[in-house]
Amino acid sequence: MKIFNNINDHTAYHAQRRSDVMMASDNIKSFNYAQAWAHINAIAAHLQLEGIRKGDRVAILAKNSVDNLCIFLGCARIGAVAVGLNYRLTAAELDFIAGDADVKFLFMDQEFNSLRGDYLNSVACVCIDSDESARSLPAWLASPASLVDVDIKGDDILFQMYTSGTTGLPKGVLISHANVMANSYQVLMSTGGGFREGERGLVIAPTFHAVGLVGALLGVIYGGSMIIHRDYDPVGMIETLAKEHINTVAVIPVMLQFSLAMVPNIKDYDFSELHTINYGASPISETLLKECIDVFSCDFVQGYGQTEATVALTFLTAADHRKALAGRPELLRSCGRAVFGTEIKIVGKDGSALPLGEIGEIVANGPQIMQGYWNNPEATGKTVVDGWLHTGDAGRVDEEGYVYIQDRVKDMIISGGENIYPAEIENILVSHPHIQDASVIGVPDAKWGEAPLAVLVSGGQPELTAEELSEFCRGKLASYKIPRKLEYIAALPRNPTGKVLKKDIRSMMAEKYPTV
Repeated sequence: MKIFNNINDHTAYHAQRRSDVMMASDNIKSFNYAQAWAHINAIAAHLQLEGIRKGDRVAILAKNSVDNLCIFLGCARIGAVAVGLNYRLTAAELDFIAGDADVKFLFMDQEFNSLRGDYLNSVACVCIDSDESARSLPAWLASPASLVDVDIKGDDILFQMYTSGTTGLPKGVLISHANVMANSYQVLMSTGGGFREGERGLVIAPTFHAVGLVGALLGVIYGGSMIIHRDYDPVGMIETLAKEHINTVAVIPVMLQFSLAMVPNIKDYDFSELHTINYGASPISETLLKECIDVFSCDFVQGYGQTEATVALTFLTAADHRKALAGRPELLRSCGRAVFGTEIKIVGKDGSALPLGEIGEIVANGPQIMQGYWNNPEATGKTVVDGWLHTGDAGRVDEEGYVYIQDRVKDMIISGGENIYPAEIENILVSHPHIQDASVIGVPDAKWGEAPLAVLVSGGQPELTAEELSEFCRGKLASYKIPRKLEYIAALPRNPTGKVLKKDIRSMMAEKYPTV
């Protein structure tokens, strides 16, 4: 008996068994599994005609679409490695990534032509979203091409995804077919949810990011049907959830906040078929969770992970959320427990394991851990040590196995010799009814060396004074953790995955707080 060992086996299986079931639909086209499989094979055959072989890198500079997903799967069909490019980067940044990856071919939305630098202009290109060019996708596929089958193994690289580069130059994370399949099983085993055969999921997160791409692949693996949004639109998301009978969606909490704020009649929509909202990138406040449950009447699941772990290391399950609302609100500050088949421990600076409750670096071991960084053995050796992924996140684990992220290790504030983790403070700040969003950074302090600065978004509410903020935090935080200074800005800068860009906040505050 053959056991599936690559993503192609899953797609082919559903194309044969569930041929007339919709695989993916956007506002332009809709493919059932049989049509999608034919399209995938045609793309794969034409890539071979262009000289693309197993292991070659193929870049995709495009927004979400059915064609984008099929191109990714077409690369997988012949063992080419897809490299999703973040269209929010500059041409220079994209050229660095493309050159680092040694990209041999480019698929692109026409609107991003201006983002092609010297390197990307030097490789063959097919335009996805325009029928006018001679190198449009339909024109490119019009000529005959025969697919030569390629042997794909589980440890072959499926995609190369670049880290955001917030701590230096972006690094190409190598994720294999086996990594993705293992993580898909872990999601199902650990939450009991995710895409299920015959269900409908909404894909909003961009597929150059792990949440968007791996989320879509879960749909393919389990035979689900995906409605694909090109961009996040607060109103459009709500309308699609209701009108398209969506069962599951992955978001970040701020997307829920925006939708609740921008759809005043949101309670008039019918979300009766929505059973799970998955969220990540940041915790959810008890206030927002209660409001969302009141509106959507569905389960909530929080995931924690990073690109180097395919997508998920822990989950705070639907049952955990119910526990939180039934008298254990502290669980909402946790990112849950390790997924099936994964070990998590907390280590000190010397790499030794710390006792339960102590704060150190979160490290993880499991089948979803990356194969390494592309052409960067030094960085790989520092990040994966004896099979353990060093996440760079500071946290603790309690006696029940719940993981609490305190912050990025590099974002820790040292004030008067005490370690302060901004995330702990931020979780308290966002519980204030007049604070829509919050970030905490360290700023120079003549007495203590560093002190926490609260950078707040009011969301139209009255702005608090430093004294009012201190009073609110009193009793909730140790005295040395309470921010004595605050600044208001219109919105926190975030990367495409929803993570707050603290380096940008530090730049904003640098003039007022020198050497931040």
